[in-house]
Amino acid sequence: MAKIVYGKRNTATVDSIYDYGSITEKAIWNYANSLGVNIIRVRANKERYETTTGDTFEGYHSGKVSIYQQKPKPNKPLHFVRRTPLGKDNKGMQILEVATNIDTQEVLKTLQDYEYYTTNGFFARLGLTFKRMFA
Repeated sequence: MAKIVYGKRNTATVDSIYDYGSITEKAIWNYANSLGVNIIRVRANKERYETTTGDTFEGYHSGKVSIYQQKPKPNKPLHFVRRTPLGKDNKGMQILEVATNIDTQEVLKTLQDYEYYTTNGFFARLGLTFKRMFA
């Protein structure tokens, strides 16, 4: 299955979301940007259900959708295209990687779950985890 990678600007490997993205992809981009998300990856087949923490990003994975947001104090610097560190001039959404069989409804639902997960307390997050496990 093929994938498309969108960013803010055209490069050799990335298409500009503003020039080439569909209306639904732009809606996903704008919603994620409003949440402070940096990268969204929508897979064609593999599903993951977990949260991860790396040197630079915290990841939220639900189904085929993975959402990455930069840690408040990353252990390593990160740059997108230009040598400007993420968080300085490079704020908000940077990369949207989608499979050609994208399910927009699933992505938007995952973004809603992510917003709920990041804005509520421990017990609300625990409830969301159980809800996803038995859905």
